[in-house]
Amino acid sequence: MGCQGDLARRRRQGLRDALRRAGQFALEAGCDAVTIGGDLYEHDRAGVDTARFLAETFAGWRPTRVFIAPGNHDALLPGSIHRRTKWPDNVSLFTDPDFVPIPLRDGLTLWGLAHCEPEWRGRPLAGFIAPGEGVHLALFHGAEMGSRPEGKSAHGPFEAEQIAEAGLAAALCGHYHHRRIDARSHLVYPGSPEPLTFDEDGERGPVIVEVLDDGQIRYDALNLNRWRVASITCDLESCTSQQDVLEALVAACLPAAQAGDPERTLLRVDLSGSVSSSVPLDAFTIESEARDRLDCALVKVRDRTSPAHDVEAAQTDRGTRGAFARAAVAAEREATPAEAGVLHDALRYGLAALSGSEVGLR
Repeated sequence: MGCQGDLARRRRQGLRDALRRAGQFALEAGCDAVTIGGDLYEHDRAGVDTARFLAETFAGWRPTRVFIAPGNHDALLPGSIHRRTKWPDNVSLFTDPDFVPIPLRDGLTLWGLAHCEPEWRGRPLAGFIAPGEGVHLALFHGAEMGSRPEGKSAHGPFEAEQIAEAGLAAALCGHYHHRRIDARSHLVYPGSPEPLTFDEDGERGPVIVEVLDDGQIRYDALNLNRWRVASITCDLESCTSQQDVLEALVAACLPAAQAGDPERTLLRVDLSGSVSSSVPLDAFTIESEARDRLDCALVKVRDRTSPAHDVEAAQTDRGTRGAFARAAVAAEREATPAEAGVLHDALRYGLAALSGSEVGLR
């Protein structure tokens, strides 16, 4: 998201706070266990402080048990935090790429597996059948292929229908950042507890999974996130100055900024519309001024405008720009309908280039 300095530090602390809140809720609700489906940390960035924080946090959740199934970002690599940390006695770490069972209570079994390398492409549910009677749950990091977001990696691929075929009452999965609770296919993705990118809007948090006496599963999604993100489009068509731009941006962002705690709100704004090249669109200035006006943690601006040019005025220019405009307009008048569109674009791009605008050349 482009967070730097103190804001980056606050964001990192916010992720630790999210883990603490989830565990505290589990304790207060009397949960028997907390499950973590991978990507608990980033292998390349996590050090001794992260390991100490996790071990101390999990120890504070006793007697609640903690089950961890490593994913692609926190794979069970040599020298990883998973391997070199002395975990408290209430923590169970799955270390095998094939499902291993752990009894939770009579008639209830948790099966888990680990990603032992970041690029693991094994199919976790291929050929797996939970043996015996009772209720079987699976905990793993994987990509459900029927709902895979565009561009998302296919680590641990599987299909939702394989869950019931494997005799599982529920699959508790990590990997996808958006929450998904599909009771029909027995699939649960709690998603990231706090937004990690600008498209992770909405309420977020862990999911309570309750196994009833008859073996049925009940799900309860918790909304515990404190950080919020929003993506906004701001039309600058009528703006004739940078002050106009700022006023339009603040007006477009105000509802999202006031919907929660502004100090934990991060906004991405796409500037749109045709804007005169005489109107400065300096992103740094706009972002700084808007952040101060809205009192938000972050305002990130993306310029998606197109240049607006006064063709009549351009033709009166006595320099190269005027000569180009007159020639292009004359050619467009003589063009066939099929050629006219191409020549119109040529006029627009040419005027943008001759006025020093890079926006029109995208």
